[in-house]
Amino acid sequence: MKIKKFQGKSFKEVLEIVKNEMGPDAVILSTSSKKEPFSNNSYVEVTAAIDDSEAFYQDSLNSRLTTGVDHEVFKEIERLKIEVSLLRESITKLFPCLNDISKRGLYNFLIKNNVEPYLALMLIERANDMNELRTAIEKDLKICQNNFDEEKGFVFYGLPGVGKTTTIYKIGKILRTNNQKIMLLSLDSRISSVAYIKELALKLKCEAKFVKDSKELYKVMHKEIDRKKILIDTAGDANISIARQLKNLLKDMPVKKCLVMDASMSLGSSIRVLTTMDTASVDCISFSKIDLAQTYGNLYNLSVLSGKPVSFITSGAYEHPEARVFPPETITNLVIGGASEN
Repeated sequence: MKIKKFQGKSFKEVLEIVKNEMGPDAVILSTSSKKEPFSNNSYVEVTAAIDDSEAFYQDSLNSRLTTGVDHEVFKEIERLKIEVSLLRESITKLFPCLNDISKRGLYNFLIKNNVEPYLALMLIERANDMNELRTAIEKDLKICQNNFDEEKGFVFYGLPGVGKTTTIYKIGKILRTNNQKIMLLSLDSRISSVAYIKELALKLKCEAKFVKDSKELYKVMHKEIDRKKILIDTAGDANISIARQLKNLLKDMPVKKCLVMDASMSLGSSIRVLTTMDTASVDCISFSKIDLAQTYGNLYNLSVLSGKPVSFITSGAYEHPEARVFPPETITNLVIGGASEN
């Protein structure tokens, strides 16, 4: 087996040198982009190999050609190797930062954490290490000006099952612990939802009302908004159409219109929510079920792509001892891998 390294300005150029010297049957073992130590000029280095035993080569070739399938597979592998090398060269030209080993490490770290590739590239353009990466993420995140317990109330939107009602309980529990008066309102008339809200009201020792339509909702809110914190539950549907229906009604009401997003959902499913619903009817977003998420890159992805500030994030099932509400700044810690404190 003859192994040799070849160098040139581009992969295409080096490939021609390899073919001329070793022939068309040479196998590419590796490729890499490097810089000359003194001139700092970039060049491509390719390691190629070929068996210099004619008998072995002939036997190997014959064995590959015994079936058309084996030969075609071998040709396809070689073609893919060349395409991957060309793609790698193109990417490093488009994004020179990937030539830097430390930045490449940061990029791989972000990709493993499910940060979208183009967002990851934008981050590493501004970061050389983990501390700078933390700063870059913090600058990108939009955070609500007020803490959730400083707001006069929330109306929660979201797909069925994302945890809107459970979020109401977690927020309500903290408000009651701080001796604040609260009221639960629900536009969801399903029997299961009515029973759930009544149970929450008993546990939180607060009043709960079930309103038939938007007009009744407005009347109750107008009457109670200056006396109690109001937490409003809505029925979920695929298009979250209730947000559009309440848009004009709630525009002058001092409550936050919050889209609850499941942190364990795929990015594709979450993006479909944002593109389907009327996001102009939403003031902020929150994330539920972070304890079920495998990675936390999507929290950053959706915070950036939604264009909406984050109010809070929650973890834990209803009445679970580990159920908690975290400030939005926790997202940076989760993506980087630090600890989070309530």
